[in-house]
Amino acid sequence: MNRTCVSAAVVAGGLTLLSNAGAAITITQTVAAAPSYTTKLNFDAPGSPTGVPIASNSFASYGISNFGTGDNPNEINVGQVNTNPGFGWLGTGNVAFGTWGLFMTFSNQLTEFSGQYWDDSGPGSAFGGGAVVVALKNGAEVGSLFLTAPAFNPSAKSWINITTSGGDTFDEVRMVGFGFFPTAYADNLSWNVAVPAPSSLGVLALGGIIAGRRRRA
Repeated sequence: MNRTCVSAAVVAGGLTLLSNAGAAITITQTVAAAPSYTTKLNFDAPGSPTGVPIASNSFASYGISNFGTGDNPNEINVGQVNTNPGFGWLGTGNVAFGTWGLFMTFSNQLTEFSGQYWDDSGPGSAFGGGAVVVALKNGAEVGSLFLTAPAFNPSAKSWINITTSGGDTFDEVRMVGFGFFPTAYADNLSWNVAVPAPSSLGVLALGGIIAGRRRRA
């Protein structure tokens, strides 16, 4: 199944939760900049991969095990788009972009995520348009927010912020537009990796002690 079909599945199944799926996952869309978290990716750092396209595992060193597009899960595009006529509002530097959305799978569980997301799908209507931001955990949707007005100009709500509470986490973020042939753009990503609970650390330490004793026996 290609990512275009996956996008359709998100429309059919995921949008039954038009706001937030469960109180523990909150997703917001704002004009004001979202909080910046510990791990940051703005696609402009020296040595940061760029190209059209590049492999979906190009950002594994940042903790993104797979970064693909809606129509090809094996590649992502990273480069300057602001030089194109009418795209100057994207600002300076590189952005990640792809057709039929952007799909990010992380190596670890996250507690927060923020970034800027633009999509040319246009306002949502009975004939299409709009976009959705979805958070997933182990392949299951845990939160979603339908964007009736995806950002696509300098004054729009381009900032997305995902937060958790009650110990919940997520390991995948999807940004999908529902236009005729939509293209998604993202920049200034940041996130926090979940820290194991003290009890979990204790179990891991105990396991190491037991394993060490078995080796010495």
